[in-house]
Amino acid sequence: MSHATSNDVAQQLPHQEDLTVQNKSKSNTLNSQHNGNTMGLGYSSSSETYSLLDMILDALSLRNLSSKDIGSLIMLGFMFLLFVISVTGFFVMWFTEYYNNTMLQKLVLANNSETAKSWMNPETDYDTVLKAHIFNYTNIEEYLDGRADKMHVVDLGPITYQEHTVKDEVSFNDNYTVTFRDRKSYKLLSNKSTIREDDVVLVPNVPLISAAVHIKRFPLLQRAGITMFIAQFLKEPLFRRLTVHEYLWGYPDKIISMKSLQSIGRGKTHFGLLRTRNGTSVDSVQLNTGEDDISKFSIITQFNGKPQLDFWEGDECNSINGSEPSMFSPSILQERRPVNVFLQVLCRKVPLHFEREETIYDDINVLRYRTPMDVFAHPSENPANECYCRNTDLCLPSGVINATRCYDDSPIFPSFPHFFSGDPVLYKNFEGIKPEAELHQTFADIHPRFGFPVGGASRVQINIMVDKTPLLINQAYHLENGTILPLIWIEITAGDLNDDLLRTLYISTFGLDAIQLALKYGTLLVSVTMFSLIVASVYYLNSRRDEQQLEHNKSSAELEALNGGPGSSGVVVVQVHVAHSVGHSHHGGHECH
Repeated sequence: MSHATSNDVAQQLPHQEDLTVQNKSKSNTLNSQHNGNTMGLGYSSSSETYSLLDMILDALSLRNLSSKDIGSLIMLGFMFLLFVISVTGFFVMWFTEYYNNTMLQKLVLANNSETAKSWMNPETDYDTVLKAHIFNYTNIEEYLDGRADKMHVVDLGPITYQEHTVKDEVSFNDNYTVTFRDRKSYKLLSNKSTIREDDVVLVPNVPLISAAVHIKRFPLLQRAGITMFIAQFLKEPLFRRLTVHEYLWGYPDKIISMKSLQSIGRGKTHFGLLRTRNGTSVDSVQLNTGEDDISKFSIITQFNGKPQLDFWEGDECNSINGSEPSMFSPSILQERRPVNVFLQVLCRKVPLHFEREETIYDDINVLRYRTPMDVFAHPSENPANECYCRNTDLCLPSGVINATRCYDDSPIFPSFPHFFSGDPVLYKNFEGIKPEAELHQTFADIHPRFGFPVGGASRVQINIMVDKTPLLINQAYHLENGTILPLIWIEITAGDLNDDLLRTLYISTFGLDAIQLALKYGTLLVSVTMFSLIVASVYYLNSRRDEQQLEHNKSSAELEALNGGPGSSGVVVVQVHVAHSVGHSHHGGHECH
């Protein structure tokens, strides 16, 4: 029985061992397949979730990257972020006005801002300069007597004053405007004057000539009575001798003191050509602060509480729509467009046209603007001036404007100094009138970034027309009716900038310009650099991926070769021939037996 059992075991053992090996191979194969499937899905033995990073790595075929490659990938993302930022900055700096507008926001007249405080009460270092030139009629007595063919006038001056301006009755409004009145004071600058205040000049009697026009509108009996009273009792001459100070700043005058002629002096007893400039102005101005729109900065919106003037005929001429002369919107200057300046002395806006870029004080770049030659031209030469002629029976020759309604119906006809750009017929009866562009044309050198005049000169001449009414007929016998007599011309300029102001202006100007250039070209440089690095990094990562793919393919080929080629099942069956050995041993034993 023992022999039979041993023999049966020997016969069954090969089959069992074959089955065991095959089962283990199958088990290993299944485990291998299971592990392969789970690894293919991105699972590990310690993780049950599929992370976002795993998805990105699988999508980019970057599963087997080394830590160095992962660092390169992170650096690539950082460079891409810098590239996006720099490109955005490049377009902002090169194709928008964001930087300039950000800087300009500091210029707006916001309530309680430092800019507004400086504007309302500026330091004396920023004062303007007023230069007055007086026409002295040296031979007028001979001319009025018929002993001279032409009136000889001498341009005396300048007599120069420092003009300090503060703002009175300031009110900041809810619609981004501010209302105010100018309050001016003057200080004589003797060292910059060629005449003195006590010099005597022979000049037209402005109150008398103005009274002649006003009296002309009175009823007949009243007109006759006033005319006789002035001629017989006041005996006011057509021309009178005054000191420079009296002529400019005021002297007691009998005519404007008359109650029946209060419209001339507005209830005052003294008359002077510049008297109304000294002190608080009777005119109120409202302008835009620029808070809502920097392009509207300093644009006048109301004059004496009205959105339009009423001195002219037509909306265009009555439109204010001009800047306050001491400041301009830099956004308009950047486009080199014409700018309008509202001049109270003319009661109208005056255009300034861009001429060229200039460098003044050796280092400061400015934009030079100049008045066009036809600004006071006859409508036949400049049709835009047609509405300035509708309020008068006579449209005057080129070179003067009829501002009588602006001056309470006094016959004031402003022009450029020496009738510059005007028709020569205006000064055909004068000697000493010599118009020159360099001396008599208005221009402004405006700082391109800050918008205030650094240099230039605003020049206006005040003239009066003689109307040969019964009040003047005897004294003005040899004057042509409608003769325009020049009185004075004034020139307003920026004050002399001291070294500290020039240094501050230079540093602020070139500092902001340097920052702007640095940002413009810096963003360009960073954009190009980041783009180049991104391209190089992508090329490097692609090369690494190709190398890894090549290594993976090589490993797969070697593994297939070891497993019998691509046609094998992948299961290795090991058969141990124990039965043969056992059988051989048993047969040998039987023979011995």
